[in-house]
Amino acid sequence: MTTRNPHRLAQSGPIAPGSAFPEWFEDGNGIRLELVTRPDPMAPAIGELQTPAAPVAFPHNFPEEAFYFMAEARLEVGGHGEVGRARVIMALEAAFGGDGEQEAVPGIANPAVVFSRLRVRIDDVVPGATYVVRHPYGETKELEADEGGRVFYTCDLGICEHDPARVLTSGEIAPFLIWSAAQPPNHIGDGITEHAVTGGPFRNHVEIDGPGIEQGSADAAGPDRVAKALFTVQGRRAGTGDSLPPPPPGGPVAFQILGADYRASRAQFRVRGQLLPVSIADGAGGFQSDRVDVTFAGEALGSGFPDATGAWEVRKTLIGPGKSVPGPASRLQITTASGRTANPLLRIRK
Repeated sequence: MTTRNPHRLAQSGPIAPGSAFPEWFEDGNGIRLELVTRPDPMAPAIGELQTPAAPVAFPHNFPEEAFYFMAEARLEVGGHGEVGRARVIMALEAAFGGDGEQEAVPGIANPAVVFSRLRVRIDDVVPGATYVVRHPYGETKELEADEGGRVFYTCDLGICEHDPARVLTSGEIAPFLIWSAAQPPNHIGDGITEHAVTGGPFRNHVEIDGPGIEQGSADAAGPDRVAKALFTVQGRRAGTGDSLPPPPPGGPVAFQILGADYRASRAQFRVRGQLLPVSIADGAGGFQSDRVDVTFAGEALGSGFPDATGAWEVRKTLIGPGKSVPGPASRLQITTASGRTANPLLRIRK
């Protein structure tokens, strides 16, 4: 049975000059967060710009999506013969209606919208089984895994074209989760590090119930349950974005390939890893998201962009005449926009 959050955000700020979005939103605890519209090392989740090397300018060089707040929990899940991954994302997001492209005159086409988002993604669980997710803002309905053992669920609330502040009356991501200990200057978390939080109206952890989900999982919390009380959190306190510091020297750096698989029965590649830092200098005094490009036998499989934790994933199905089929010694070619490379051996699965 779904449990909904009765709490709401308290107020919104004025529309930002030269934009179409409120400058900030404030929760019932008095925490006021501003919209992050240019890369910030402590708030790395942000949409792409049309011209990454140019300054941010509304509407023609503005992120396709941006965030006031985002929190994410990642859990290991089992039950289908291998350990998979679950992601539970909670956010207060700014974007554009219609086809998602920016519009210079709000109200004519593709206007600015702000909404609260709950997104659940679970991989490699039992096909056809049902799962329930309990999170800081409530509890989902029973979510059924598809024939591939995947669950994908999104609940967006508060969307109202021409009135971005409408999220105050219907958005259910409130109040904001923040680090339970000392927070980085001007931020409620660093956007990368998993950390205990406070502020959840129902709980300060995520748990998922479903058949055998605890099997082989480091996050097992009892029969048919996994749970985790660590989140990555990003949010910048209002009024502090005009003097962003450069990325901290000696900060976390990683380029790991966590999986490079080819499932023969589906002719599908699945490659995942972690890339830190998630942003790189754009040559114009700012930062842009790093990018991972994956190639097999000279054919591009796609590009992955690291999220707030540095995690990225590329999936691609190659079927048809002339398509190369991996063998036991096949390797991928992986490069990043920041110049790092890897050539992992593919694991062939049935």
